Amino acid sequence: MITSQLSLITRGEVDRALPVRRCLEMARVAYEALANGRSLNVALGHVAAPKGDFLVKSSGLYIDGRLYVTVKTVAYFEDRPTKLGLPSIVGLIQLFDGTTGEPLAVMESGLITNLRTAAGTAVALDSLAAAEARRLLICGTGGQVAFHSEAIAAMRDLEVVKLWGRNQAKSAATAAALHERLPNLSIEVVNDVSVAARDSNLIVCLTASTSPYLEAADVRPGTTIAAVGSDTPEKGELSVELLGASALVCDVTDQCAVVGELHHAIEAGVMSVDDVRSEIGQVLTGTARGRMSDDEIIVFDSTGTAVQDTAPAVAAYLSSQFAMQVDLQF
Repeated sequence: MITSQLSLITRGEVDRALPVRRCLEMARVAYEALANGRSLNVALGHVAAPKGDFLVKSSGLYIDGRLYVTVKTVAYFEDRPTKLGLPSIVGLIQLFDGTTGEPLAVMESGLITNLRTAAGTAVALDSLAAAEARRLLICGTGGQVAFHSEAIAAMRDLEVVKLWGRNQAKSAATAAALHERLPNLSIEVVNDVSVAARDSNLIVCLTASTSPYLEAADVRPGTTIAAVGSDTPEKGELSVELLGASALVCDVTDQCAVVGELHHAIEAGVMSVDDVRSEIGQVLTGTARGRMSDDEIIVFDSTGTAVQDTAPAVAAYLSSQFAMQVDLQF
């Protein structure tokens, strides 16, 4: 019988271990690892339940010469907030030694997912956007809004943050909460997404929409769009015409072709995988170009990669000195 010690890391310990600057650093580490071969293949699983979805994402990453592997299982149930008063997404991250298979830690996935998603968007936007881009439109009213605003504001001196959602009362509540958290940001609630988009040069799409709400005519030249909401085949936020008129940069191209905005463009015959300009890790490592002109529209297709979970999970594991530990017997 073999006994192994497993760390149980609380949400509070994750929060203390991962301030925004550390998250931005880990996002860059993850993207660059995908580009330079310091990560294992990304695996993605999807199980549709009658009223929700289960997603399984796993990958591995070399940090300081040691291989770590995470397996994240996430449940997404849209009705949880209204029916139970709970977040729509809940899940766990399991961290392993990638060489021996030894279980190292288990932690709640929600905070890490929020932090790493926002940091990944911020790093990508900053690397792809025009130097003067400082007018941000966020589409969505969920929990990701505050995380994204904070992360992007840490990278860019934002002139304004516009918030749009289909539910105006929820948009106003989100704006009020955001102002309380980030009082130095100029925050506006907008009613018309098309008008707001034409007045913005940074756009982040954070909805679970299954029908496009941004059209090619809505987006002005030089804009950079992060399409974050599409992570299952049914979801999509951008029209295929907008995708076809833009330069596309993916987080993981093969994954985007299955569940991202790219998936819809391929299905419509507007684009193929060969039309993708690059992956964001290649841009960050300098092996591919991001923006090629001030006027082009760039879409960052972000479906979420498990390597993004692994980097901050390892940082939380290494930083968490007071994590509860239990003995496992095999």
